[in-house]
Amino acid sequence: MIITRNIRRFDNVPFEEYLKFPQYSHSFLKHEKNGVVEAFVKKDNMQLGSLVDDILTDGNVNMAHPLYPYARDMAHKIRTTFGDIIKCFHKQVSYTAEMEYNNFVMPVKGRLDFLLPKHAVIDLKLTQSKQLRNLISYMGYGNQGWNYCKLAEVNDFYLMIHSIPLKKTEIIKLDCSSNSNLFFEEKIEKFGSVKLAA
Repeated sequence: MIITRNIRRFDNVPFEEYLKFPQYSHSFLKHEKNGVVEAFVKKDNMQLGSLVDDILTDGNVNMAHPLYPYARDMAHKIRTTFGDIIKCFHKQVSYTAEMEYNNFVMPVKGRLDFLLPKHAVIDLKLTQSKQLRNLISYMGYGNQGWNYCKLAEVNDFYLMIHSIPLKKTEIIKLDCSSNSNLFFEEKIEKFGSVKLAA
């Protein structure tokens, strides 16, 4: 069982500042090779998330952006699924915490696309794949969602994936209520520090 503690929430933190947080992110843990990961490149998903946010909040939307058609479709799906509750979403919330497992403690961080406080995390993805369930397993999105849910102290993770070749958006709900996660257990033992006796 993993214990998540010392959770801290940060609102209105620019993404560049979040990247400077020293804790381990799921992205780092997934891509690291011997503790090293290639330089970060801003991905389409992050731009997509900003566009969807602008559409949902009636912000200044760049309709000429090449990702706009996908963002528009995702925003429509979110509105159809969640209705007026969208107004309760908190956007781009950052967290830090410590995860303890088997006497090891590892500092972690995460940045959520959308949070419905006390209920769920919603994360946006854009893909060229047609096999969405296989993609979830291959990309480790369940582990990412589990991390986000522990940080936000909720049990439900909604993965909203837009498949470009399928030209449709699917919402896939994952249960993250368990306090066990094999991926994070292995990473805590690899990167964590030994907990000192009190």
